[in-house]
Amino acid sequence: MKLTKVTAQLLVGIAFLCCAAVSAQAETVEIEIRNFNFYPPDPVIDVGDTVVWTNKMNYGHWVISGVDMRHNNKFFSYLLLKGTKFSYTFRTPGDFPYYCPIHSMQAMISVVGKAPEDGKPAGEEGATKKRRRRR
Repeated sequence: MKLTKVTAQLLVGIAFLCCAAVSAQAETVEIEIRNFNFYPPDPVIDVGDTVVWTNKMNYGHWVISGVDMRHNNKFFSYLLLKGTKFSYTFRTPGDFPYYCPIHSMQAMISVVGKAPEDGKPAGEEGATKKRRRRR
């Protein structure tokens, strides 16, 4: 069976659209460090989303996973000076507490959804997104 040039272009276009739709599902969530707090303090995100922390203060801060000054080896930023950023992509569901050891700031990221199966991008299962604030 011979493929015509138009059919081949159509198949390439469909493949491109499918890939773009899957990669568009992951989001970037912005968290600002200001007034000695993380804003928003406890977002709920989906598996595959990336969180970007930005320091808006004149003081340096760290973003370290763990609780009560005990690092749990999930993520660890360099010292964030004013205007600098740190990002981390969450690939598994669960609650991820984090803190700044300098100023005793604490918060938590809650990640919902299923971890991706081998070879499948995160979020492909079609789960409904629910943005809520943890209380």
